Amino acid sequence: MKRIIFSSLLVLSTMAQAEWTLVMKSPEFGENYYLDLQSIKDVDGVVQITTLQDFPDNKKEACQGETCAFVSSSRISVRHIECNAGRQRQIQFTDYDGQMGNGQVTQAATGGPKKRYFRWYYPAPGSFFEVLIKKVCTP
Repeated sequence: MKRIIFSSLLVLSTMAQAEWTLVMKSPEFGENYYLDLQSIKDVDGVVQITTLQDFPDNKKEACQGETCAFVSSSRISVRHIECNAGRQRQIQFTDYDGQMGNGQVTQAATGGPKKRYFRWYYPAPGSFFEVLIKKVCTP
């Protein structure tokens, strides 16, 4: 419980200062993806950045096993990016019942690489995560 409260407070403090830059609109699912370019920093040799996924009003997201569906309206995540390897991972997230990271927290998590949400992975071509890596890693 302490971990969830700490994660929520950390993300809320980040959100209060965030200047969201729209990076991509997903034609397939309808969500919008944003970056807080001011949050970019080096952490132990990887790039850390805060992102926001704003889900469409008529969709919600929840995962059971490897299958996901929508249950929240937006998610603020802190991500690590390895530019040389071209991969990224989420290190924490907080979901909200309102758009743009507003409203009540519906779930929050911080975790290690054993949890599916927090593993390193290589992005699919054309995905937000590929765009994210190019945006952050290209001088």
